[in-house]
Amino acid sequence: MPKNVTRVTFDVIFLFERNLMRPNISRQTGFSLIEAIMVVAIVALVAAVAVPSLMGSKDAAEKAAIVVGLRSMHTDEIAFHTTRARYARLSELNEFSGSLYGDLYESTLRRRTWTFLMTPDPTNATLRTQYQILAYKMKNGRIISAFTIDQSGVVGTLLP
Repeated sequence: MPKNVTRVTFDVIFLFERNLMRPNISRQTGFSLIEAIMVVAIVALVAAVAVPSLMGSKDAAEKAAIVVGLRSMHTDEIAFHTTRARYARLSELNEFSGSLYGDLYESTLRRRTWTFLMTPDPTNATLRTQYQILAYKMKNGRIISAFTIDQSGVVGTLLP
């Protein structure tokens, strides 16, 4: 038997006995408590910075959609005026567009959180030459955003 085989056997036995004599030290995997707290703190910091800007983006997108809706209403008002020699009331406009603009409640239209109304309440004589539509959004009983459009096609902002 070669000498190096006994040496290898001795080394293996020595290492095995040494591990048996040593207290059981487990090698933990995963995060320590400090590391976990740091990760949570970083995520909270990123959320605190990102969430308000995301909410602002959502509001801006919603307002842009309302402006596009008002411009679409103006286009339909022009088409209605061309065929009937007067501008349409909201009920007529919504019917003309196939209920595209929302649900009709008395003299107002409602689409999601927005309400549309004609100001002032127009007569047939007035509608021959002009119209004005107001779109507003309420929160907690207060108007938080409002836009208008009239026969000129210019969208005006009343409240941000």
